[in-house]
Amino acid sequence: MRTLPILLIVLGATSCGYEEDLPEIDFSGRVIVPKEAATKIVEIDGVETELTDIRFLGPVFLGAYPSVTNTGFPYPHPEMGPVIDPAYPGNTYPYGGTSIGRFDFACFEAVACKVTTGRFESFDKIIEYFSWSDEPVVDPFGNLVESPDYYQQYCLDYYYNTELTEFGFLAIAEDEDGDLVPDLDFEQITAGHELAAEYEGDFVAEFTMRHTVWTEGMSIWGFLDNPSQDFTFSTCNDDVLGNARNDYNLYFSAGGHHHDILNYPSLYINEGDWVVRDAHVMTSKDDEPLLVLDCPASGC
Repeated sequence: MRTLPILLIVLGATSCGYEEDLPEIDFSGRVIVPKEAATKIVEIDGVETELTDIRFLGPVFLGAYPSVTNTGFPYPHPEMGPVIDPAYPGNTYPYGGTSIGRFDFACFEAVACKVTTGRFESFDKIIEYFSWSDEPVVDPFGNLVESPDYYQQYCLDYYYNTELTEFGFLAIAEDEDGDLVPDLDFEQITAGHELAAEYEGDFVAEFTMRHTVWTEGMSIWGFLDNPSQDFTFSTCNDDVLGNARNDYNLYFSAGGHHHDILNYPSLYINEGDWVVRDAHVMTSKDDEPLLVLDCPASGC
């Protein structure tokens, strides 16, 4: 019995130095989105106004693919396998993927499938954003939600949360002093930024793609799903199984991503979306891709 602790220590020490040599890698990079993609004409106080705002940027979907071609679509697209079901294009068989932003339920059915994480730093910003649409935020009783305080309290009660940082749809974090500060996914590139010489005015975000099957020469590609004119998204499934809300007399789906976005991206790329023009070809596990989504879905 006295030898058991020694044996465990020896086993523990040897396991720390064991190299599993798994085929997956984690790597990071950055995405550039043109200013045009974050610009819309909206009506404010009865006046049509052109605005550039991070809130107009939907989720960015990124994947690692065998290759990317310039045939079959008006934009670059991953190589596809054979068409088996006429209702679907060929499968792209990605090695891995990630996204910058995801859909999260912001408490009211009126905004289900319409709120992307990393874009809104306050309830006031959510209310303002949807005031520019034909369907502003309303509560379960049909009342227009205009008070950020009411919105906040409703969400705290709905989720039984106690801290604003617990809400996934709010892009906020605590700084060193314990104060809440914006924690947005995208940053607009201004003078003095290292990328300003080529991309001033555009937006940049970082990403990490985890547990990706390493294949030398694989292509990193992706697209931005921007909101349509009615502020909805093609990549959000408003009837997703397992994400239903059932609270007293309220029953509806909170929405969620389609499960096959990276396998069949062309099903979800529509007018107003933006695509990576030049995919990054991975030559090393230490590559840090810089992807530029400068190809509109209409063609480039």
